[in-house]
Amino acid sequence: MISSDIGEKLYQFIKEHADDQNCLELLQFFGRYPHTRFSELAVIHALDGRKSFMQKALKELTNKGLVKRCVENNVPLYRLTSDEPLRSLVLDLAKLDWCEWQLMLKQIYLPPVVEA
Repeated sequence: MISSDIGEKLYQFIKEHADDQNCLELLQFFGRYPHTRFSELAVIHALDGRKSFMQKALKELTNKGLVKRCVENNVPLYRLTSDEPLRSLVLDLAKLDWCEWQLMLKQIYLPPVVEA
């Protein structure tokens, strides 16, 4: 189970850097393959082919510095940032199991219940 300290850091990280489900999926994907470079098409294909949503999320994460873009042989490639504090949080995010992932999503996307 995820520790409360790491959970809080991940929660803050997600609130700051990954404000939609597509960004979260991309971060989890790059966190699982932290040393690999992918073409945009490979990323889109790996994440169920939702092209327009993934392109937007990929651009957003690139602009925020979480994903780096380089060009090799005229092909743009994307990889996880080498900025260690950000990279470490993405790697922690990728380590979450399904239950931890669901708890994190619930914490982020569901408003707190206010009792009357």
